[in-house]
Amino acid sequence: MKYLKIQNAGILDIRLVALMGGTTKSNDDYKIGQFGTGLKYTMAFLFRNNIDFRIFAGEKEMHITLEEELIRDEKFEIICINGHRTSITTKMGQDWKAWMIIRELWSNALDEGEQLREITQEVGGEEGKTTFYIQIDSQIDEVLKDWSKYFIHGIKPMSETSTHRIYPGGPTLRLYKNGILIHEKENMPALFSYDIVNASLNELREYKGYMGSDISNALFGANEETAAYFLENVTDELYEGGDLAYDWYTKPWGKSYDKVLDGVKLIHRKALDALTESGAEIRPGSYVVVPEGLFKSLSKQFERVSALRVSATVGEFYESYDPLTEGRIKQGLTILEACDYSIHPELTFVYGYFADKKVMARVNLDEKRIFLSNTLLQAPLNTIVAILIEEVEHFNTGFRDCSREFQQHFINMYTRQLLRANEIEI
Repeated sequence: MKYLKIQNAGILDIRLVALMGGTTKSNDDYKIGQFGTGLKYTMAFLFRNNIDFRIFAGEKEMHITLEEELIRDEKFEIICINGHRTSITTKMGQDWKAWMIIRELWSNALDEGEQLREITQEVGGEEGKTTFYIQIDSQIDEVLKDWSKYFIHGIKPMSETSTHRIYPGGPTLRLYKNGILIHEKENMPALFSYDIVNASLNELREYKGYMGSDISNALFGANEETAAYFLENVTDELYEGGDLAYDWYTKPWGKSYDKVLDGVKLIHRKALDALTESGAEIRPGSYVVVPEGLFKSLSKQFERVSALRVSATVGEFYESYDPLTEGRIKQGLTILEACDYSIHPELTFVYGYFADKKVMARVNLDEKRIFLSNTLLQAPLNTIVAILIEEVEHFNTGFRDCSREFQQHFINMYTRQLLRANEIEI
């Protein structure tokens, strides 16, 4: 018969096996076995599934047997250790699966040290060690075949800090604690898998923390190589691109991102699609496309990385200088100069495309810039003159579009010009 052998340093104290809640790890957040129930559930599962198992404390084998007792017409199978009855029955851990009982034994081995895992047909104890043998049936065999899904020990992380490790992801989002699977989100592809060293668990070893915050903290502290891979590959369809928008604002991005983003321009898909639809000529390779939430967070901390100029008054604007548009605007400015219409000397003009294709021009009062769409190249000269006047007057007055104050300002301007043209004084 083939067995899975799991061994660790130290001798298992029989009192902790028989005692519900018996554990010496309850105050250590960095260990999996904190509740004193894992080995009890493991034995119950093995008995319930008729899987042979052997336990050695040093060179001495523990004798694990069952006693039956009828209580209110219901039969209970009670586990006995070395002839002593415990309070453990085979009904415990009804929802547990084969990989979970392997998790308990392997977690304990890791916690105790000098862990060993191998397949063997020989059974025996070893001085100073605790050794478990579990018959390899079809359930256990499936766990062994898919070992790297449940346990990532021995796999080198892409990035590592004292509290988080980042590994390559896949078709499901997986969280680990000290290399042991604690959460899997089905049908949610993720760029990475995450090991959260001090993750919070419930008694079933299920993750009970706030996933967005834990994953964000892992990514905030990523090394340069991982940060670059993240920015180049994250999409809206991945967990990191679709569900983390809120959490990107919880803490600042680490120094790795400052270095990786040197000379890089970012844009988000929604703006890119809108700009392309509006006729913008955006050079491929001149930007990196990232999800909108990530774009906003990074461009807020690192203003230089945005391929868009973004503000409450300008909206999203992609700068793209066009000498033909500039020539057309200069024609309009020449006309205004001939009409003695003055423009503030500090005002400058920026050419490009708005994500909202209905917008032709906007002024940014703080920057003293008028942003102009290259689509104005196709507009009649009188329209260009009118747009220039509107944006300059926004700058002069500080009044917003569509406000009553701005409407009244133009009515007053028109009235003054009408009276002056007819040499009427009031």
